[in-house]
Amino acid sequence: TMTNIGSMPAGYGSREIFTDEALCGSVNLGEFSAVQYLTFVATSDAVTSGSYQLMLDGESSECIQFDASESQMKVAIEGFEGVEGVDIVLSAAPDEAQFPYEYKIMFQGNYAYGEWPALQVKPSHFGAAECDSFVGGLGHTAAILPIRDESLCLDGADTTVAIVVDSLTPVGGTFSVSYGQDSSVGVSLDASTSDVKEILSQLMGSNVQVTRHDHDDLSEGIAWAVTYPGTSNKYDQLRIVDTFVTGRNAKVNAYPILTIETYSRENDSSGDFRILLDGELTAPLSHQASQKKILQEMHRLNGIGKVKMLGPVDGEELSSLEFSALIANSFTTQGLKAIALVGDLTSTFAPADRLMIGTCELEIKSISHEDYDETQSAGNIYESLYLLSPETANAKAVGYSIMQIKPSDGTLNFLTDCSQGDGASETIQIGSVLNTGNGVDHSMILKSYTADMDAIDIIPERNWRGTAPRIFFKPPSGLSPRTFTMAGIDVEKVTIRASARTSQGLGPFSNSLAISPSSTVPSAPTSVLLY
Repeated sequence: TMTNIGSMPAGYGSREIFTDEALCGSVNLGEFSAVQYLTFVATSDAVTSGSYQLMLDGESSECIQFDASESQMKVAIEGFEGVEGVDIVLSAAPDEAQFPYEYKIMFQGNYAYGEWPALQVKPSHFGAAECDSFVGGLGHTAAILPIRDESLCLDGADTTVAIVVDSLTPVGGTFSVSYGQDSSVGVSLDASTSDVKEILSQLMGSNVQVTRHDHDDLSEGIAWAVTYPGTSNKYDQLRIVDTFVTGRNAKVNAYPILTIETYSRENDSSGDFRILLDGELTAPLSHQASQKKILQEMHRLNGIGKVKMLGPVDGEELSSLEFSALIANSFTTQGLKAIALVGDLTSTFAPADRLMIGTCELEIKSISHEDYDETQSAGNIYESLYLLSPETANAKAVGYSIMQIKPSDGTLNFLTDCSQGDGASETIQIGSVLNTGNGVDHSMILKSYTADMDAIDIIPERNWRGTAPRIFFKPPSGLSPRTFTMAGIDVEKVTIRASARTSQGLGPFSNSLAISPSSTVPSAPTSVLLY
């Protein structure tokens, strides 16, 4: 029998571990949640001053500065009745937001009347009334998203690694692989998936899973994705020696894999999400973002040097996305051939994405979103040639995305070269995605990085929709069953208590367990590996 005790013991933070195997390892938007994201957006130019008030269950805060620090936000929210403690994580907002910061707000303990309700921005005091007006920017808005974070699983998380072969010419020979303290085992580069699995099973146990993927970072390549149970032993890592691999600039390395996958029961997800990695945020990414778009946003993060998409398993293919486009052979922008698509697709596609128009395989040179303007650009074509079409009505409501085309030397003719006539709603194919049947797999190989890849959160945007839509994600390093990681401990003793949660709230807390962290100074090495 669960007893709602109302609040957490004083001085405690909390971390929930989830038991549902089908749902844990994911995040979703919920009406109620102890974890909420506060974001701001303006247009034109940067906001330089101003303040606002937040509300919780009808109660208002004091005015909060537009660039409030973590401690200032904490004081403001802990001023609400019934809030005994809150943790705040501040992160830099994307440049296009025009506000400096975004906030992850984590309430501690239970709300007195059930689940934590969503915070609200008080409309009458958003840069107005008793609060200072915003200076800089136009169209100031705020959003608060309650995020149900169920990423920590009771059964732990598998470790995911890619053994990658890269070469400028065809490869041959063998490489050796070792794990933990075990001796190395040779692997031929023409080994089948089952052969590699059998070899790794001898080193790592029967629970290892292996799939083979094409890899095109250099001219020739292979990637074996290896999944095995997470472990707390820091020595349990794959190590590769590629001395006997042949090929120009040939090399074999083991890289971590970051797994991100959108999901909905009816495969009807829509909307965007962002990746928060070690304190850095990407711009919004569509649930069906192309592989080029995912890579574009990842490479904008300072902590990322180089990533490559994992891609489909051998024998499977990537899919393209089908859209309707405005095609007019005479339409150019800035002297370049272009097409237009209704809506804002800048979170879906990126330059260099593949573009199929009729029989022509082309490439996107640039993509941008514009508001409807009947006097110029695509708006003029919609207005003058297709005034009564549904596409024109939709474009007036949500604008359109202009895609400039490469090659674009002026000689390309859609009709004669691509067998594609003009029209307001012509079918085209764009980009490359890995469909799963219930969403899109955005998993990627991390080849070079300085960021802490375990310090990752996935944040659904306010437009996230679908039938029970979720975003599953898994950091590369995995986690042992029934464990969790505590970081940033700067005290001599930590006390832990456990409780079970149901829809009725938290049950009674267990007896306390005191832990004294050991020194982090490295001890004498048990072995030395030379490469």
